[in-house]
Amino acid sequence: MKTNILTGGLMMMLAASCNSFLDVVPDNRTLLDSPDAVKEVLVSAYPQAHYYHICEVMSDNAQERKVSSTHSRATLNKQMYYWDDGTETSQDNPVYVWTNYYEAIAASNMALEAIEEAGDTDEYSTAKGEALVCRAFNHFILVNLFAEHYDPNKAENMLGIPYNTKPETQAIVYYTRDNLKRVYELIEEDLTKGLPLLKDETYEVPKYHFTKAAASAFAARFYQYKGDWDKVIEYTSNVLGANPQKKLRDLRHIKNRSDKDAYQQDYFYGEHASTLLMVSAISWWARDNYSTSLRFGMTRDIYTDLYYNKNICGTSGSSATFYITSTYTPSDAAQMRKFKELFKYNSVGSTTGKGYAVGCLLSTEEALLNRAEAYIMKHEFDLALEDINLLLSERIWVNKNDVDADFTAYRVNLAKIKAFYDDNEKYPDLAPFYASEIDEDQMSLLKCVVDWRRREFMQEGLRWFDIKRFHLPVVHEFKFTGDPAITLTGDDLRRAIQIPTEAQGFGVEPNPR
Repeated sequence: MKTNILTGGLMMMLAASCNSFLDVVPDNRTLLDSPDAVKEVLVSAYPQAHYYHICEVMSDNAQERKVSSTHSRATLNKQMYYWDDGTETSQDNPVYVWTNYYEAIAASNMALEAIEEAGDTDEYSTAKGEALVCRAFNHFILVNLFAEHYDPNKAENMLGIPYNTKPETQAIVYYTRDNLKRVYELIEEDLTKGLPLLKDETYEVPKYHFTKAAASAFAARFYQYKGDWDKVIEYTSNVLGANPQKKLRDLRHIKNRSDKDAYQQDYFYGEHASTLLMVSAISWWARDNYSTSLRFGMTRDIYTDLYYNKNICGTSGSSATFYITSTYTPSDAAQMRKFKELFKYNSVGSTTGKGYAVGCLLSTEEALLNRAEAYIMKHEFDLALEDINLLLSERIWVNKNDVDADFTAYRVNLAKIKAFYDDNEKYPDLAPFYASEIDEDQMSLLKCVVDWRRREFMQEGLRWFDIKRFHLPVVHEFKFTGDPAITLTGDDLRRAIQIPTEAQGFGVEPNPR
């Protein structure tokens, strides 16, 4: 299954030799002649690349480390920390992500064309739903990486990305970018058409597919970015059900807390109800997120600030929360114990040499915090506080001798939140497109939600999307080299990652700088 799509890798092949490209990229869509065949091709409709390295190092989750050796991804690492456009081509770079996500979109389009040619009958309906939701999700991630954040007042005049809905049959195709308003309209159309068609029972391994819960969590984030709070609440409630506590990742009782490798494998691999959509992507992030030879990443200072210092519930120290971290004294690096690297085997004892970092793209924890944010924006503070306290009750270690100690005395309220977040320079005011609608109490509560989303999803990339959405400034300092600090302001154009030069060569307009 190959086709000409918006990908750097394939376009580079085209540039090298059009005839060679046509020789190795046959049109084999005629093989998609049954529901099972379409279902099989949809395995490729999920991304096989992580945006973690890009997003984490560009955000305030990264600082300078002290390193004494070079690293094969040092150039990528530096370009992301400096918010440089660059042309780095190593794995996990922006071109790699762009290429991979458009390849996943191509798989969705091939499946949808095959379904249409088969008469769009009922036997294909679940595959159609999955293909549509996958296409929507992949475009959604791409537009939030390679374009500015959505603003309904400006979206019609803002650059989006090419929204690809058809498999390409020509060797060379030139593309134009849809505006941001149109991209969001197309995402919503695919999402709302596809979600009702999904049937969880059709998946052999549901965690790696869009179940109704996973698609609802995606829908909640989509409408959160649009500021449609009623729909955020509707979709997150579909995910969380009547007893959301049972659907959160149980870090207090997670197995093998003292065994680093076992803990990391269990974090995403266990049958946790919280894990809604898993991906096993070709990525070095499982090792790069803590590499002591990469100059920029999570540091001991970040760990101390977020996980060791006194938090809003009043706990502090190594037993302040149930999050598990590691620190490395010589380099000052730190890590969250989340990612386990696997290798794909060609034969017994032989690997491809490419690590597969398992990650979670959608979770109940995110859904819970998204719902809390929606409640805040609707001035339903009691409901928002219930969701906030639910997460805190599962993350705060109130008695180091008893993981099941009563959390009641540590519950937070509006006054406690205001005392912690107001007039604190570490938590600047948020400035989304609806900032004029946010009053003082809402701002305090929103800061709390955004802060705990950062802690919960450290090294998973979500912080970058909040930085864009709320126009938060990012300051990158140089603790060890003493270089002048650099700042990404709230409206810096570099928040939209530059379109790969290969795609620009095929007509995709670059982002302004």
